Amino acid sequence: MQQTYNAFVTGSTENPRWAYVDGVFVPFASAAVPLEDRGLEFSESLYEVVAVINGKPFRLADHVERMLQGARELGLQEGVPPLARWQHVVADLWARERFDSAILHAQLTGGTAAREHLPGQRKKPLFFAYLRPFTFPAPSLIAQGIAAVTVPEMRWQRRDIKTTMLLPAVLAKQQARQKGAQEAIFVGQDGYVNEGASSNVCVVRSGVVASPPPGERLLEGVTLKAVSELCAELGLPFHRRWVSLSDLKGADEVFIASTTTLIMPVVRLDGQLVGGGKPGPITLRLAYHFQKLFTGEQTAAAGSGPF
Repeated sequence: MQQTYNAFVTGSTENPRWAYVDGVFVPFASAAVPLEDRGLEFSESLYEVVAVINGKPFRLADHVERMLQGARELGLQEGVPPLARWQHVVADLWARERFDSAILHAQLTGGTAAREHLPGQRKKPLFFAYLRPFTFPAPSLIAQGIAAVTVPEMRWQRRDIKTTMLLPAVLAKQQARQKGAQEAIFVGQDGYVNEGASSNVCVVRSGVVASPPPGERLLEGVTLKAVSELCAELGLPFHRRWVSLSDLKGADEVFIASTTTLIMPVVRLDGQLVGGGKPGPITLRLAYHFQKLFTGEQTAAAGSGPF
């Protein structure tokens, strides 16, 4: 299977027209962040990417709770709007943009202060958000699967906090792209899998779905949470356990899960075929039911639909 990198990039180059910045809706073209914003200068910043389908955000409460947890770690919790405010922001932005499918980018920074590691006076956090049109992976792409590569872990130790310190992920994605792959999977020095550069990783062995356990080594994905719930609904065993590199490469099936990729089979890993080079039945079953859940349809207990 030859899968180009660009075939997997489904974001739009069309710019939004509106943004929500510090409590006010402003034209996107005039939205700005001060030069001494602490998110810009120190990466003292958290973000969430939320799928929005026909104006309805997918699992918004989970995203808000995750940002709030991270904000508590940074002392920025006062800057996280309550869920009701997020709902209002999404509804107002969508009323102005009317994208059929989009992603909400929401970001919280430490605000503006003179450039010091520890400013003398804590400034008000800055929160901003906007909608960008986005086409999520179609069943035809999911039925093909993607390629991935493994890379040595190079990030900091608090990967459970969703910060904007994404340079290692960018470098890993560049490496994947150079090798004709669409995702990079970080592997720790101990030989155990952490997560993808922008996704969680799951393996299937003997009918059991497994993913690395929660903790500081990886970010708890909102889509991964949905996967665990779907497994329970469908009667599929789902375990959180450490996955070694050899376990990953020897799995019957491998898939990644994220807001933008949904559930995506990995059919080639480091140039070697996974599961004969085709998505496995359990991955496809989960992908089918996730798509129904994602689009607001009623889920069923059997079948893999168009996959």
